[in-house]
Amino acid sequence: MLILSDDFARMQDYESYTKARDEQKQMKYKLLGMVESVFGDSFVRLKPETRNAIDMICFLATDKGFVYAKDTYFAKEHNISARTIRRVMKTLEDAGKIVKAHRSSSKHNGRGAAVYFFVDHPCFTHWQQYFGFDVQADDQAENTEIPYESKDKDVKKVSTYYLPNNYIKDHFMYKTIPFIKGVPKLINQTFKSIFKETLKDLYLRIRIASQKVCQSSSITLSKKDIHSVAYESIHVLFTYIKTRSMSFEEQCKLVYHIALNKFNDLVKIEDKNDDNESVTLPRKVVRKEMLPDWLQKQQEKVETTENEVNLCREESEEEEMDRMKAILAHYA
Repeated sequence: MLILSDDFARMQDYESYTKARDEQKQMKYKLLGMVESVFGDSFVRLKPETRNAIDMICFLATDKGFVYAKDTYFAKEHNISARTIRRVMKTLEDAGKIVKAHRSSSKHNGRGAAVYFFVDHPCFTHWQQYFGFDVQADDQAENTEIPYESKDKDVKKVSTYYLPNNYIKDHFMYKTIPFIKGVPKLINQTFKSIFKETLKDLYLRIRIASQKVCQSSSITLSKKDIHSVAYESIHVLFTYIKTRSMSFEEQCKLVYHIALNKFNDLVKIEDKNDDNESVTLPRKVVRKEMLPDWLQKQQEKVETTENEVNLCREESEEEEMDRMKAILAHYA
């Protein structure tokens, strides 16, 4: 799709969705969580420069739901290749999380720089109606490719005697604990009814804390460790908000610091274990040998001479004292 110059000017003049800084932060974390859910566990294995570029892309899309900076701009800012940026955006496009369009070029009658629209942004509904984006086209194409068996063939009947009616819909977990995408199952089952949709943002802050610890140390945290620390951190937050009221931003900051401290403690324990397993160096032995006879005799002579000098000094001092007493007695 080609965006003309007049349409692009209207896009830039469109009112921003985020008004305050806190709203901008929340929207950035929402878009960043979407990107992380698409990449899954491979998001942590991306280079720090690539993750910083993704963070910048999400930040620029917070106001109006689209990014129009060139791939070479992000590559130059974060010292990575433009191919890496295009590969990241292609992954998001294939997952149906962004829609790609192109600006009309001012130098020739062709396509210019790409413009990426985020589907999860609230402003996407407006851009979808304005430009006529057909996001569900791929889903409809997939549904048409589903093969169906011929009606003439006999279908084997499976007995459902032991299954109750509407078993799945009547299930307890189906009604009370719906699954939040991107959050571990145990955390969903325990805290979904308490934090509701904000649970995803809290878990995202914990993942950011784990990434920071991995960047600052050479230890890679396992998935099991991250889930365990996430469960403990959210549980601590839950016990803390029972006694006092906190805003959503304060809850995010608190759970981030709790998780960061727990990850640092976990890294320290692993470093200590590595130090204990390392090979201890042999102690340096100081050799203590007996002095030779000639040196020992020489030292004994020096000590004898020093004793004699001290005795002479003591005697001279006593004689001087006697002489002074005699002089004082004469004047008395």
